[in-house]
Amino acid sequence: MNIREAVISDIEGIMQLEQGSIVHPWERSEFELLIADEKKLCLVAEDEGKVIGYIGAETVLDECNIGNIVTAEECRGRGIGTSVMNALMNELKNREIVKVFLEVESDNAPALALYDKNGFERYGLRRDYYGRGMDAVLMCKEL
Repeated sequence: MNIREAVISDIEGIMQLEQGSIVHPWERSEFELLIADEKKLCLVAEDEGKVIGYIGAETVLDECNIGNIVTAEECRGRGIGTSVMNALMNELKNREIVKVFLEVESDNAPALALYDKNGFERYGLRRDYYGRGMDAVLMCKEL
C-alpha cells in the first residue's frame, strides 16, 4: 500500500469509494477543487494501482478541518483509515497546523473508534446535523 497526495486521475476511484459510504457524495468539481487548492489536502491510499482509501481536509491559518475519510468496503478493518490519518497528521505538522477539527455521525462506531484511537477529543454535539435524528459528534485534536 502506498499513501500519497491525490491527483486528478484519482477522482474516479475516490468517487467510487464514496458511493454507498457517504450519504451525500461529493461532485467531481468538489474533488477537483480539493486536489487543486493549496489550502486543501487530499491523500489517497492505493494498492496495486487502485484507490482503496482517501482523506480530505481543508486548512485555515493554523487549523484544519477533516471533511471525509473513506476506506473501500472490502478493505475495512486493515488499518487503512489509521494509515491515511497518520499521513495527514504528519503533513499537517509540516504545514505548521496546530489544531484539527472534524465531525462524525454519532452512531458511526468504527469512525468514532478511529478518531478516539488517534487522540481526538469530543467537545460538542450538533443535533440533527446529518438529518432528523442523526447527530454529529464534534471532535478536535491538538498537534
